[in-house]
Amino acid sequence: MNKNAANGRDYVASLTGLRGVAALAVFLFHYGSLNPGIRLDLSIPVIGGLLQFPLGFGFAGVDLFFILSGFLLSLPFARATLSYSFRQSLGRYYKRRLLRVFPAYYAQLGIILIFGGWFVTWRPLDAPSLMAHATMFFNMGWNPVRPLVGLWWTLPVELSFYLILPFLASFMRPGRWFVLLVAGVLLSILYRLWAADHFASAAAGSVFLAASQLPGYLPEFLLGATAAIIVQFLDLKSIKRPPAWMVDALFLLGVALAITWLLKFLLPNVSAYWSGHWTMIIAPVAFGLPLSLIVVSLYWGSRIGNLLFANPVI
Repeated sequence: MNKNAANGRDYVASLTGLRGVAALAVFLFHYGSLNPGIRLDLSIPVIGGLLQFPLGFGFAGVDLFFILSGFLLSLPFARATLSYSFRQSLGRYYKRRLLRVFPAYYAQLGIILIFGGWFVTWRPLDAPSLMAHATMFFNMGWNPVRPLVGLWWTLPVELSFYLILPFLASFMRPGRWFVLLVAGVLLSILYRLWAADHFASAAAGSVFLAASQLPGYLPEFLLGATAAIIVQFLDLKSIKRPPAWMVDALFLLGVALAITWLLKFLLPNVSAYWSGHWTMIIAPVAFGLPLSLIVVSLYWGSRIGNLLFANPVI
């Protein structure tokens, strides 16, 4: 683990590995969705079910991205607030965040607009849709615009987190933060309930896309930030980290809870999940909590986590 004392952030190889695994899982999920004939669990004995898992639940990688964003971006803010020290320049922070998102996004959008007319299925954007794409304001509001690339729905969610984080920083003390976390969870559940009702008669997938915007996924970002506050608080108070066996147990607990959620609750209701099923309403909390446990355990150096995510292959 490499420490950057200037901003209170650590480089943790296992977290980078976890991010890579999450990206691969998302890719495999969408590849499997576009090729529904792929059933490794039926064609490959014994290990086929394990290989099929990322094709069926790879969308969970997005949840990992949101948790990791909340955790990693909040580390320096949490350290500064808890230690009453000088905070990083907001101008520099916003510049780095915007440069991380918009140049690549505009490059891809430009390529699609220029070459899209060559394809038979191409439908030109009308003025409102073009404006929504230019400002990345799709899938938001009362009449959401579907993005040209389905995966782009995550971009305004991530951007929203970038924008609100500095305003949340002043709450990053245990007493204040608990109130904010509870309020964020309740707001998310109420918003998702509204989206499930308001977009019930819209096109397929509209409920999930609308419910996913801020504040729909706010609990995952807040849970990631909560994890950052906890590790920074213990570090600043010079409180010894849990022993290795306990950190490994925390990692295994997080994995067990995450798998239980996916297999026992989401899988039996997957056909209705995207249309506003109760599992979608509480998903950011029910799934975000175990993922946060995994992230904290990796940050603290879980031996099992390092074996899985910090090896040379990963």
